[in-house]
Amino acid sequence: MQEWKPVAKGLPSIGRAIIRAVSAIQSTVRSSSTLSKLFSGKLWLVVVAASLLTLAGCSSADPASEVDSSAKKVVTFDGGEVTQGELREQIQQFAQQSGAGEIKPGSPQYDAAVQQAMPQIVGIEIAQAYAKEQNITVSEKDIDKEIETIKDQIYEQAQQAGEQTISREEAFNQALEQAGFSEKELRNDIREQLPLQKVQEQVVGDAEPSQQEIKAYYDENKDLQFATPEQRCTSHILFNKDQKQKAEEVKQQLEDGGDFAKLAREFSQDPGSKDKGGDLGCQAKGSFVPAFEDAAFGAKEGEVVGPVESEFGLHVIKVNEVQAESTAPLEEVEPQIREQLAQQEQATKFEKWLEEQKKERNVKYLTDYDPNQPPPGGTTQGQTVPAPGGATQGQ
Repeated sequence: MQEWKPVAKGLPSIGRAIIRAVSAIQSTVRSSSTLSKLFSGKLWLVVVAASLLTLAGCSSADPASEVDSSAKKVVTFDGGEVTQGELREQIQQFAQQSGAGEIKPGSPQYDAAVQQAMPQIVGIEIAQAYAKEQNITVSEKDIDKEIETIKDQIYEQAQQAGEQTISREEAFNQALEQAGFSEKELRNDIREQLPLQKVQEQVVGDAEPSQQEIKAYYDENKDLQFATPEQRCTSHILFNKDQKQKAEEVKQQLEDGGDFAKLAREFSQDPGSKDKGGDLGCQAKGSFVPAFEDAAFGAKEGEVVGPVESEFGLHVIKVNEVQAESTAPLEEVEPQIREQLAQQEQATKFEKWLEEQKKERNVKYLTDYDPNQPPPGGTTQGQTVPAPGGATQGQ
């Protein structure tokens, strides 16, 4: 018997919680600071931070154009460099994570990816160089604290999704599995990212939005960001499609006062919910397959409906609670808005600092790697180019 999944795309409630928790993992790994804002849209760069570029040297030599190998320097600056091999590794990891598959160096797709990625790669490298120069480090206690924060975020997401029985550690482990991370890998990524967060905190400092700015943001975004749509909290008993008579009999028992949870444990064919008495949690429209959704949202609170046929079988459904559409008041979400606006302001300041650093550190790009120039035409990244024209001043 195929397991019943309440979501149209086949994810149970904990699945959606884990998907959101994975995002929490990644955003925390990228840092809970404005670094995530600065590199938004380039998230892959920070997820793979543990394999980011090696810092070397203290002065900016011209990029090497005579060495056609992974060791060839495609970017140099005072305090660091980027080699062709390191850049290629980042591009390929991006391609794999985005589902694009392998991108061949020299192809238009590769050239476009280089143009898009290079500013963020150089920005991260500069921040890492600054951290090294300023002896900015992190302790294991710092990493432990971040791990505990991630666990709290994941557990909260699972609870909000209606998973009341899953433990904090179980939710964390499932989220790691869904993300394709081991805890060791997660700790390594955090170890790489926290110094960057500390750099941002040191060079930018705090930011405090005004009450007027907070109110304006709330008014502009409350319908989209702070409204919760109407939801139905449901339980079901799933039968095979050839068990219509049994489904009708069980429904009659329910109408005669039978215990829904007890009957679900006895008769339901859904291994994902039967041990929970058929409980599916609370969902908005769009979370169920159409036939189930029509029945659930057409019923009143406390009503039992069905049998309803779907691709999974026959459902006897009980609407345990109807949660009306609501909008969180400003007082409730003000801390969230305050943090978000502060991060945006810090991101702007940090990006300005990075641009200044690029000038001060004399960033130079090998020809065809300069993001300030059009993508290469007849010349590709794998070809040798004349050294005198190969170094262009970063802007």
